[in-house]
Amino acid sequence: MKVISLDFGGSTVDAVLWNGDLIESIKTYESKDVPALNFESFFEFSGISLSGVDKIFVTGGKSRFFADSVNGVPVVKVSEIDAIGVEYGIRNTECREEVEGSCRNSKFGIRYSNRLVVSMGTGTCMVSVKEGMRHEAEGRSRRSDIVIKHIGGTGVGGGTFVGLGRELLGVSDVDELLKIAAKGSSKKVDVSVSDIVGGDIGRVSGEATASNFGRLRDEIKFKKEDLAAGIVNLIGQTIGISAVFAAKSEGLSSIVLIGKLTKADAILAVVKDIIEGYGLEVFVPENAEYATAVGAKFAGERLIG
Repeated sequence: MKVISLDFGGSTVDAVLWNGDLIESIKTYESKDVPALNFESFFEFSGISLSGVDKIFVTGGKSRFFADSVNGVPVVKVSEIDAIGVEYGIRNTECREEVEGSCRNSKFGIRYSNRLVVSMGTGTCMVSVKEGMRHEAEGRSRRSDIVIKHIGGTGVGGGTFVGLGRELLGVSDVDELLKIAAKGSSKKVDVSVSDIVGGDIGRVSGEATASNFGRLRDEIKFKKEDLAAGIVNLIGQTIGISAVFAAKSEGLSSIVLIGKLTKADAILAVVKDIIEGYGLEVFVPENAEYATAVGAKFAGERLIG
């Protein structure tokens, strides 16, 4: 059965074309380039054919207001929380973005467990995924379906990175911002714990940040590269510590990171460092940047049974 799963995100629109559980292609479009967020204009703009498509799963943005069908193809509207929460594992992975946006020979299999899923996109959303209650059935102890719950999040994410980069450095390209940050040091603009108390305090290392951009309160010398590194640090630390507290509040010890911002290696490294520093496990699945679009299919299938 051929289906399409779509995620209308704040910055990008992801489209995954499926043949059964095999991905035929993954395509990404900038949200600002899509003429209008409705099916007719989207499919006309993208050039994606609906010929032979049995069903469309859609999540994100204002997709809840879309039509229930397009060109006779039924549309299943999926909660973005459920799409994020359907944490997946990838098997037989040979999926790579090619010249024509083709992604071949990949099979996604659902792998549920007690984890916090952190979607690092324009902002950051956090969803807990837990096993259901045990019950007795046919003489055997079994668990009911998983429980997916929106924990919260933070407004800090990829949009913050681009916004601050543009206003403070005059650069809005993510790759260029990361290149600039790689040449700087956040220590030139941030105040460390050691700067304030002279060493470690409690479980926090003296090298940890006590105040992001705290040094800028004084007249100091710094380069734009240091400022860019400080932005990376601010975003990574905010997401990381928010994820830690969210996981601990739910009694979870494993965190899965997904979303477009997982491709920003410098930010991802900071997030992972914070999480691991608190003794929690952290995972980044392959093609994590398309996870919500992929999850729309699996969550939609759960919805319709």
